[in-house]
Amino acid sequence: MKPITKYLFITILIFSTYHLFRDMLQNFGVHNIFIDILHRPHVWCGPYCDIATYPLDLLGIVGSLIVLRRNYLGKIGFAVLLSLLLWPIALFLP
Repeated sequence: MKPITKYLFITILIFSTYHLFRDMLQNFGVHNIFIDILHRPHVWCGPYCDIATYPLDLLGIVGSLIVLRRNYLGKIGFAVLLSLLLWPIALFLP
């Protein structure tokens, strides 16, 4: 695997871990600058906003770990990369 691809999956792993941790703390009612940074309430997901991104976070974490451990992109790596297309959709919906 090329170094740029490896760094991309390390970045996805770090972001997904942070985002999952942040979502879990929001579910428990913890709010501070670390958690609320770049976060805004969404209308599209209503009461499910707290858990709407859990599947994407878990795919990013588990998929990145598998790709980095195998040192091979494969189908799992492509699935993780394709899931990145869903993040802007979730971000820009009202």
